[in-house]
Amino acid sequence: MKQWIAGLAAFFMLTGTAAAEETRIAVRALSVDAKFIGSGMSGMNVVIADADTGEILDTGVTRGKTGNTDRIVRTPKPRYGTLSEEGDAVYVATLDIDRPRRVRVTVSGPNAQPQTGAEASSTRWVLPGKHLDSGDGWLIRVPGFAVDILAPAAHSYVENNPQAMTIRANVVMICGCPTSPGGTWDSDAIEITAEVHHNGTRRSPKAMTFTGQTSQYAVDVSTAEKGTYEILVTAYDPRTGNTGVDRTSFILR
Repeated sequence: MKQWIAGLAAFFMLTGTAAAEETRIAVRALSVDAKFIGSGMSGMNVVIADADTGEILDTGVTRGKTGNTDRIVRTPKPRYGTLSEEGDAVYVATLDIDRPRRVRVTVSGPNAQPQTGAEASSTRWVLPGKHLDSGDGWLIRVPGFAVDILAPAAHSYVENNPQAMTIRANVVMICGCPTSPGGTWDSDAIEITAEVHHNGTRRSPKAMTFTGQTSQYAVDVSTAEKGTYEILVTAYDPRTGNTGVDRTSFILR
């Protein structure tokens, strides 16, 4: 029996083949300066691929809670400490690999706000049977804001020649965490502006102000002239580089 096992081992060494081993990878997407991106924002799409060949090894969506604010945002993380807790957003993939592979994980979304267009990836070696699911697993930080223009509705027609239109937008972290003046995600330090293009001509951006409703900001823009108005709302935090954009348009006739 021992000779048979030794012969089999020699065969695998000569042929370069080996039995595939189950290898778990826990993928978490963390909004820069905020929390985990999960079910509350319909999750982040996860694509796990061989970085050298492009072969797709697995796909999925992160699901779960955003996590503990104190643990993630307010408390310094010790070396080897973890940010996540049971139930926090994650996607767990189980791969069957028979050799070390250079693996790339890409997360994109969030699915509830696709205009955010956020995407981040990282690449590392993965060994057969060596799981990457302890602690925070494979943690990918995703920059940006989710900016959602609430009014006016896209491609709406406006009658009766109003002299001004109110632009209103919702601005949250990619994980869905709210912004407000003086809040944990302090909008006083975030530059939120509306830029108007009238019949293709750009006007100077106007700062949007807090409406009193969590995460919502507004500004009035002049509509004294008829034509097509394209609106670009942006959010930018100079402390982190987080940036978000949304667009809409309306037609005054």
